[in-house]
Amino acid sequence: MVASEASNSSVAGGAFIPTISLGIPGDVAQAIMMGALILHGIAPGPGLFDREPVLVNSIYLSIIIAAVRVLIIQTLLLPFLARVTMVPKAVLVPCVLVLTAVGAFALNNRIFDMWVVLVFGVIGYILVKLSVPLPPVILGLILGGTLEESMLRALQIGDPSEFLTRPISAAFLLLAVASIGWAVYRSIRQTSRQPTGYETQSTG
Repeated sequence: MVASEASNSSVAGGAFIPTISLGIPGDVAQAIMMGALILHGIAPGPGLFDREPVLVNSIYLSIIIAAVRVLIIQTLLLPFLARVTMVPKAVLVPCVLVLTAVGAFALNNRIFDMWVVLVFGVIGYILVKLSVPLPPVILGLILGGTLEESMLRALQIGDPSEFLTRPISAAFLLLAVASIGWAVYRSIRQTSRQPTGYETQSTG
């Protein structure tokens, strides 16, 4: 348990580096944090260190302080924190839903936001049942607006063919196509390896 939690904590620091320096979220949590920064008018990226040096240094300092405090708190309260896993889901899930709804309402003081949470919660539940991975959906929702603005700005500046002629953009597009093709290939390969009902009965 200690090893898994230590690796989980180390992932957060590693994922934080490309989020702040390049504006590319390292994981889902960093994508959410990046979306929060964009909502406050702060665009993560290389220029953030020049525009907001106080903010960047404050983030670094908060990470160091949080690491020390987590070590102390977990050392002292580990026996009590472990009992959280014993809380029944019938109690834990309603508490999480209530806190989520309150947070959504407190953002703009609108009931409509709570309905949005409910609708997307149902959609997320359906996607989980269909075995659809949720991190790409979350990244698309958070970064979609920024991607659209950047693409429109690039189209206004130059010719659309530059997306394919420039080495950096062409390389990223090639990587995107390759990743999609690899995912499709793996899915087809796993499906073909699964035994059919007739083969299972013959084996039995």
